[in-house]
Amino acid sequence: MRKTAFLVALFFLVLGCKKYTDGGFLKLAKTHLYGTWKLKEYYLNGFDYTDTVIVVNLQETFNEGGTFSRNYIDATGAYHACEGGFDIASERTILKVFPDSVYQLTPSATVFSTNFYINRLTKKDLWYTFQKGKNSHQLRFTKIK
Repeated sequence: MRKTAFLVALFFLVLGCKKYTDGGFLKLAKTHLYGTWKLKEYYLNGFDYTDTVIVVNLQETFNEGGTFSRNYIDATGAYHACEGGFDIASERTILKVFPDSVYQLTPSATVFSTNFYINRLTKKDLWYTFQKGKNSHQLRFTKIK
């Protein structure tokens, strides 16, 4: 009887945990976010446009103290690094980043947003989206540290 009650309680606990649209538990957001992430894929309006990305080795790091850093190599071969802060808002669905830079992701997409909608956040994956005009841009990162 105890085993059945435990399994029922566990079932409702799992169902009661809110998740991101594409995976990961909201409750674990900050724990999973801490670390360094490397851009692996870029989607424009739901289609894979990774081959149009002109920055190389784009990495974003989120630290426990609320500090943020981004570094990458642009299309001309110049190295860029910026620092700032971050926060997770709106019931852990919005990632607010406060960097001091804007960067050109593709020939037609510039990232200047500071509010990103988190689609997936697990131990290994971070996917977030930003809107620019009528276009939806999704960046998919993999944790490297």
